[in-house]
Amino acid sequence: MYKINLIYVQAKLLECIKFILYHCNMSREKDDFYPTPDYATHSFIKHYDIREGSPHVWSKDVWEPACGDGAISKILEKDYDMRVVSTDLVDRGYGQSGIDFLMETKIQAPWVVTNPPYKLANEFVMKCLDFMEQEQHFNGFAMLLRLAFLEGQGRHDKIFSRKAPSKVMVFSKRLTMIRGDHDEAWYGSGKMAFAWFIWDRIEKDTVLTWIND
Repeated sequence: MYKINLIYVQAKLLECIKFILYHCNMSREKDDFYPTPDYATHSFIKHYDIREGSPHVWSKDVWEPACGDGAISKILEKDYDMRVVSTDLVDRGYGQSGIDFLMETKIQAPWVVTNPPYKLANEFVMKCLDFMEQEQHFNGFAMLLRLAFLEGQGRHDKIFSRKAPSKVMVFSKRLTMIRGDHDEAWYGSGKMAFAWFIWDRIEKDTVLTWIND
């Protein structure tokens, strides 16, 4: 006769509950606040340097319109000497709050670099494409998005057929995205496939590369 390990069973049961909650979308952070890991921001600059003097842009000014707690902004400012305009709709103790990026009519910097709320990813990209068409001084934008952003007929029709990304930099290793209201990862905030999606005025065709640092 086999003995039942109750602690093991309880642990597995809890694991199953978390898994179900995640896939039922009940465990997502209310405003899709998942701070960007430092590694992701450093990798962006390493593989696509948008600072003045690089081949991609002519300015060190950046707008972070979903700055959250400043995860991206702080690194760009402190480690790469960039000037960052940090705004967000929700007050998370950093930057200027109460600013709805989707309602803005003027650009705050020649580049946008952000990790947008995933449920609004389409809207953020389309807003930036509008800026590219309307503002000649808007050089481009980079967004940290799930790799699955490449999928979807509707997304193709609304975004990619309008202007495909200039570059997609895929993280070979999945990123650990921790919910803003959690201290550590669990099923609602764990390892996910991400990539930097970049649109600029230089590249006409999409270049696919991998970040494997």
